[in-house]
Amino acid sequence: MINVLKAIKTIKKIEQLQKEMHTFSLAFLALQDVGLMPDDEKSKAKAKAMHDVSHMIKDVLDGKSVDEATERLSIKIEVNKDDEEVEQEEDDNTRD
Repeated sequence: MINVLKAIKTIKKIEQLQKEMHTFSLAFLALQDVGLMPDDEKSKAKAKAMHDVSHMIKDVLDGKSVDEATERLSIKIEVNKDDEEVEQEEDDNTRD
């Protein structure tokens, strides 16, 4: 019974952490947008990463698997076939 109570307290702490990470990251990004925080790429990337992690924690707490929760980190790049051919031609031209 004691382990169950300890687990519940831990989950509550993780939920609080997730909420604070989410709130802080959104507030920081909003302040950057209105010019009240420095708008540099490094701090923006950190805030976006914190925001994504907060969503992953929430997803796991809501019952998703770790794989499902980390899908938001997947980067999908769409390549236009015409662009690919142009890049290949440029590479060929630089070898001359």
